[in-house]
Amino acid sequence: MTRLPPTTLLRAAASVRAALQRVTGRMVPPEVALLELASGFMASRTLFAVAELGVAGVLADGPRSPAEVAAVLGTDPDATYRLLRACAAWGVFREGPDGRFALTPTADRLRSGTADSMRDVVLMLGHPDYQQVWGGLAGSVRTGTPVAEHTLGRSLWEHLDHDPAFGATFDDAMSRLTALDWPTVAAVYDFSRFSTIADVGGGHGQLLALMLSAAPTARGILLEREAVARRAEELLRTAGVLDRVRIQPGSFFDAAPDDADLYVLRRVLHDFDDEQAAAVLTTLRSQMPDDATLLVVESVVPAGNARHLAKALDLDMMVFVGGRERTDAEWRTLLTSTGFEPPRIVPTLSSVSLLESSPRRSS
Repeated sequence: MTRLPPTTLLRAAASVRAALQRVTGRMVPPEVALLELASGFMASRTLFAVAELGVAGVLADGPRSPAEVAAVLGTDPDATYRLLRACAAWGVFREGPDGRFALTPTADRLRSGTADSMRDVVLMLGHPDYQQVWGGLAGSVRTGTPVAEHTLGRSLWEHLDHDPAFGATFDDAMSRLTALDWPTVAAVYDFSRFSTIADVGGGHGQLLALMLSAAPTARGILLEREAVARRAEELLRTAGVLDRVRIQPGSFFDAAPDDADLYVLRRVLHDFDDEQAAAVLTTLRSQMPDDATLLVVESVVPAGNARHLAKALDLDMMVFVGGRERTDAEWRTLLTSTGFEPPRIVPTLSSVSLLESSPRRSS
């Protein structure tokens, strides 16, 4: 796992980067800026092709010519060169004076089977099904409803069960994104003070495994749909924490564990509109002990024109599931209206923040 530089250095770098982007934006003619934005799909589709073909893995042992890469992959040499050349212009691969291509740090993350690999995420974002749903964004804007069901012929969750290959790609990408956020979460929150950690809607248990590694004396509970929970046992065993975990199949709309002192909802509530999200929180509030802690790990949409991944993810939620990313005020309203105290919001260096709250006790 990549070690994070000091927090102050990262924040300074982020500020400089934002300032440079603003300066560059003012220097580029509006029509050129629009062309660059509109052609952004070319980069995502190119990266998907590289990930699908496994190009980065071929270069793991050192630079190779396009013909050598093509011979390993069984692809056309000229087309392979053109693919590599386009990627090199974006800093993905590097062409040497001898015409051979090598990995860059960015290209290295497209290899499979490495701790820092982003290949699964690229394969999910560039998947034809994923891209097809995004193609219906205008339809969601017209109606205010998700277009995934119309585009895929079923809801996203049903589609993941119906298409096991895409479902596995989606699940692997979610696990990787969980691991990607983890160092920034662990840097600002102490999990070791809890004795029992319930990961509500925790998928295959990636986050729970990480939390238990940070809290070596704690036990864990994983609440997840049975179809998803079946795969969690393998991941938890590999992580060496299965003997400390109780897997509880079920829906967080209907039930929740009643014996934990920390309840974690990571990227769960943004899947739902306010009414459904409130239903999840109400169920949780009815089951959790009064002295327990709730930790919501989600994006907080900033005000104004500031760049933030949450503003794009909000559209992602809209087209796929009808959910939403929320502002500081919207999170406070949602939590306090379902029986929780106003949250303490802890920002991280990734796109998520930690919203810590507790059940509001009757006076």
